[in-house]
Amino acid sequence: MKVSIIIPVYNEEKDIGNCIESLKKQTFKDFETIIVDDGSTDRTLEIVKKFAKVRIIKGEHKGAGISRNLGAKKARGRILVFIDADMTFDKNYIKNLIKPLLNNKEVIGTSHDYEVAVNTKNKWSRLWGEIRVSKKQAKDVKIFRAIRKDKFLKLGGFDSRYGYADDQTLWIKHGVIPVIAPNTICYHKNPETLKSTYMQSRWIGTSWKERYFWFKIPILSYIAALILIVLLPLMILGKAAKTILHSDYKFIDLIRFYSAKFGGYCMGVLDSVFLNKFSR
Repeated sequence: MKVSIIIPVYNEEKDIGNCIESLKKQTFKDFETIIVDDGSTDRTLEIVKKFAKVRIIKGEHKGAGISRNLGAKKARGRILVFIDADMTFDKNYIKNLIKPLLNNKEVIGTSHDYEVAVNTKNKWSRLWGEIRVSKKQAKDVKIFRAIRKDKFLKLGGFDSRYGYADDQTLWIKHGVIPVIAPNTICYHKNPETLKSTYMQSRWIGTSWKERYFWFKIPILSYIAALILIVLLPLMILGKAAKTILHSDYKFIDLIRFYSAKFGGYCMGVLDSVFLNKFSR
């Protein structure tokens, strides 16, 4: 078996079925699908069990990074592919994603070159943006979507301390950069509610402690966290005022959205700086 597709899940009952169905339609067929449950409390596993030939690995609620590493250790394939439960794919996605790895032994891993949000009819989703990764931006993202299993394990896998950004830690810690695989189109969902916007942003905020210099030094991290809290109202008002000039949104809706988004970032920073918490 050439490929193991690893999907960490945590309460993904709305999306996991569509994700697996999309994988079934891939032109490349020599892969196994591994679902790593991160402690779901909804119907996620009940839905997954309806699909034949899908492996389920049960873990604890410790975050996506730990789940991905657990899946990698149990994988049978020589190439690991990491995707999210709310993603769907062009039919040639897997074939094109692994092509550079099959054609060149020097390539360690790859990333896709185009990622589109599919739920932009929702007003909150639309504010996150329709194009999540453009072909021009792809080289700057540095997220590993496919990687050789032996290299992944040798590098120690993803570092869960980076939380939301754990799938970028191979280049952050080791300087290993994925090759952009051409014609790899995937579709992703943006948060659709103010609550999910807040929760997503909070998760992103927890990753800042490891990603940015000023959060890595204890004294500076405390100061930076407090400065963010003080500046929060100005950031919300400033972004809302800027956005309303180029949109038909009501100002109060923009205030609500950016309060959830920037408030989530700030709470995520507080979680990581003061509570050492990184998972959702």
